[in-house]
Amino acid sequence: MVLAALAVWLITNYVLLRSLLGLLAVAAFALFGVAQYEAGRRYGHPVLWAGAFTVLEVTLLVVVVLAPATFPESWPPQMQLRLVTVFYLFIYVAGAVLSYSPILVVWTGLLTAAAWGVGHLIMVRLPGTVTGHGPLIDTPGLSPTSSLALYLNPYFVSDAAWRTQTVILLLLTLVLAAAVSRSRSLLRQQVADHLARANLARYFSPNVVDVLASSGPAGTAARLQPVAVLFADVRGFTGMSESLGPASTMELLQGFHERVTRIVFEHRGTLEKYIGDAVMATFGTPSHGPDDASRALRCALALASETTGWSAARVAAGGLPLEIGIGLHYGDAIVGSIGDGQRLDYLVIGDTVNTASRLERLTRELDAQIVVSDELVARVRDEGAGPDGLLDRFERRGEEHVAGRVRPIAVWTTARQLQPGNATT
Repeated sequence: MVLAALAVWLITNYVLLRSLLGLLAVAAFALFGVAQYEAGRRYGHPVLWAGAFTVLEVTLLVVVVLAPATFPESWPPQMQLRLVTVFYLFIYVAGAVLSYSPILVVWTGLLTAAAWGVGHLIMVRLPGTVTGHGPLIDTPGLSPTSSLALYLNPYFVSDAAWRTQTVILLLLTLVLAAAVSRSRSLLRQQVADHLARANLARYFSPNVVDVLASSGPAGTAARLQPVAVLFADVRGFTGMSESLGPASTMELLQGFHERVTRIVFEHRGTLEKYIGDAVMATFGTPSHGPDDASRALRCALALASETTGWSAARVAAGGLPLEIGIGLHYGDAIVGSIGDGQRLDYLVIGDTVNTASRLERLTRELDAQIVVSDELVARVRDEGAGPDGLLDRFERRGEEHVAGRVRPIAVWTTARQLQPGNATT
């Protein structure tokens, strides 16, 4: 792109004969670029090849800048140093940034400064050259008029100008190399953060990943907060796995896990863990929301509907039917990172979790597909989701005793959606 712009600039600003050398240089740079790319692609080490071709390119660039091809023959070649073509050196060094290699930027800058020094030395040694070793205005014994006359001498070569150009080239190289190095560091950090986030996503729900990635363990310190907990379990899984065999059992579990994961995430829930053919999900973690219980209940109904449809498809394909039991409870739980300095686990623990697990087991005794605690139903009503028909499918069953609790718990249930050939409890 830069070479094309330079070619257009030469053609539009100079007659063809004067721009011919520049156009040939542009074509040579283009060929060098193609050759460098092919060498790097075929033999590897593209930065090394770029460094090698830099020698050729810098040599060509300095020759073009100093060659008096665009001047009348009567003009001395020292006049080339009066032109602004020296700026092409700075453009060339800046172009090395595109390699994203600090080493290549430094190499290009040093090589360009060295080549420009050689070119300046050649110009100084040309016959008739007049030069000075410092700013003319500060030269002892020279009046301002004499300094101006010396500067306007077509054979004059300014040593001070060369030193200034060289210093600026080296400073530009230093700045560009630092910028590239910093950009590479930021890019590596972004890649590392992306990989860390991707690894977290393999074990945590998206909402937990967001908290862990932004706040770290300190932002997920264990605390007590209200949550809705859902447990789901495949009924008759032991008998099914015996009939299916290992490969088909694994395929069944993968299908179940994929459906549970999708539905839980669709309802902005947190997938806590898989326990064989069972799954635990929470709503209201890592942060409490205004509709946690309602989302948990909608998730349970969607999961029941999805499983019923999946079971029907399995039966139609000649496979075994599948049925799940779901238990939900709402209450306070300990939520956050728990462990020591070497290992932390993000957990949700407490009586609320244990009760939700017991309610899932109660689905077998009550011959229900979903068992919900009265606490969760009350919370759904407080959230304003009761009047929209969310609770219409549930029937209050009274109080039930569950293992691990002294006091009975009032529950609500939905009936099982039976299909021909359903697995037994």
